[in-house]
Amino acid sequence: MKILTICFGILLTLLGAVYYYLTGLAGFSTLLPALLGSFVTLFGVLQGKWKHKNPLYGAIMLAILTFISAAKGIYNLVSGQAAGDQATILQAVIGILAVVFVGLGVVLIKNFWRGWKAFGQFLGNWLARVVLTFFYFTIFVPFALGVRLFSDPLQIKKRPAELWRPRATGDQKFEDVARQF
Repeated sequence: MKILTICFGILLTLLGAVYYYLTGLAGFSTLLPALLGSFVTLFGVLQGKWKHKNPLYGAIMLAILTFISAAKGIYNLVSGQAAGDQATILQAVIGILAVVFVGLGVVLIKNFWRGWKAFGQFLGNWLARVVLTFFYFTIFVPFALGVRLFSDPLQIKKRPAELWRPRATGDQKFEDVARQF
């Protein structure tokens, strides 16, 4: 699977570079397959370096992202909207190669789902910490400081003077005490 991952990464990088050239150097989004392919190649090279970590799950996740980015090309090719466009055909080929790689990964990796769940758990824990830290320090803390400094929902800072009624204390009967308000 290591050799297959490296070959898929190199092929994806080359096809991504050709796709970037065919689209006329349109922008960063057209360079995305080549960038993802280089990361897949890196994950293939790193395979087997650690005992309890498997970079192939990262390569499969990137292949899924590659398929999602190429889904429009597959749809255009199947529907016949861009039959002669070389960039659309190449985008569809990239998407189909990504699906084949994900399928081979599911079949060839031993205990795939157990490892995929562990990878998802790691990714979820890491992203939750990063996203929540970003949320708390950029959105929640300024909002809380603004509410604390500029509003007084319990009216603690200023009490209206007209609500205070002085009562005369003295000899009171039970009826007066029972009806205090």
